Amino acid sequence: MSTKKLSRRSFLKMCSLAAAGAVLAGCAPKATQSPAQPTQAEEEPTDVPSSDQQVTIRWYANADTTRNNWMEQVAIPKFKEIKPNYTIETIIVPWDEFDPKLTNMFAAGDLPEVWGNWGSTGYGEYALRGMCIYVDDYVDADAEYLNLKDIPEAAIEGVRIQGKLVGLPLYILGTYTYYNKEIFENAGIPFPPSNWDDKSWDWAKMLEVAKRLTKDYDNPETGQYGVQLSLGSPEELPWLWGFEIWPPDAIKTSKTKEIYFTDPKVIESFQAQADLVCKHKVSPDAAISSAISAAGDPFQVGKVAMNMSGGWGFWGLKEVEGSFRWGAAALPRGPYGDIKDALYADPILISSQTKLKDEAWQFVRYIYSEEGMRDFSVATWSPPSRPPPSRPRCVTTSVPRPPCATPARKIPPTLPWLRTRLLPRPSMR
Repeated sequence: MSTKKLSRRSFLKMCSLAAAGAVLAGCAPKATQSPAQPTQAEEEPTDVPSSDQQVTIRWYANADTTRNNWMEQVAIPKFKEIKPNYTIETIIVPWDEFDPKLTNMFAAGDLPEVWGNWGSTGYGEYALRGMCIYVDDYVDADAEYLNLKDIPEAAIEGVRIQGKLVGLPLYILGTYTYYNKEIFENAGIPFPPSNWDDKSWDWAKMLEVAKRLTKDYDNPETGQYGVQLSLGSPEELPWLWGFEIWPPDAIKTSKTKEIYFTDPKVIESFQAQADLVCKHKVSPDAAISSAISAAGDPFQVGKVAMNMSGGWGFWGLKEVEGSFRWGAAALPRGPYGDIKDALYADPILISSQTKLKDEAWQFVRYIYSEEGMRDFSVATWSPPSRPPPSRPRCVTTSVPRPPCATPARKIPPTLPWLRTRLLPRPSMR
């Protein structure tokens, strides 16, 4: 549900409230044709294509080492063991090129058969533009194979657009405060709590800790920075303050003509982020961020003590397993209301333009199967949208292995489970 035109991993790195206006401008209506409704599969789901019928499916994704490895080294080879007559061609593009290229392919009538919800737009927009099909008929026909009773209904409901399924949730990624255990231990500071009900972990406490962990702010070579915000959507700061930026019905309709960026409490939340850089000097500014990123991800190379980011942080941490000790804690709550945070559960989408809808579904349903979801979870450290058949054995290591070695997260009872990207950011039309 919730994505934006800004990079996931460098969300709103701003130095003044003008940045809030920039985000609002990024959500402004575009000069596009009236949204088309995605089609239901044109025919009833068919049997699997005969084993001698050669099928080529194009799978479009953004460049991400962990997920690309899963695609090419796990998902495709294992599917081909079952369907050797299939050829799965991957199309990998940089994240910031994902949606422009996909839009151009749509305009040319040549969308790939399958793509993940891994761009800046989100599946609500794809559905409203008629780019992807609804898969209710396929899901109903394959309900026994998919074993949907294992997937929480709230998760399935989250990938419905105006009452129809665009896919199934592949995983459930929370949003966390990742922290460097060694930096905390060296400073003699207790780790932040993983209990989301712990009201002592609020914005003021986070700021206090960040100040103690910041050193040599103006020198990127020797500097250490208390906190960095890499949140995945503009809703997330107001949610920590207990406020929304969208009208209540926008979540269900995926459309809105209103946005509440000018609400004083919303402004206050963005000002609090700006103050981390401009006033308190605990979060790196744009120039420092660029300098400290030269050696790699600032959190992973020990330049940042805390990083607030989505569950995709696990993907990057998997690639540097054993290089440092880290943990994942709750987000700090703001001064008002009940804390809310973003959870992400991207579906795999099928093109409305392809003539191979049935064949594409055969591949997509394998990814959604118990085996397919389990393989994705193991390969990427992503919490699955369905519980594993048994608790995996925890391997003793200096790096926690989600989900078994990372403290279980408790979702606040007031949070409608699986919002944000799972409930797509409304299209401003």
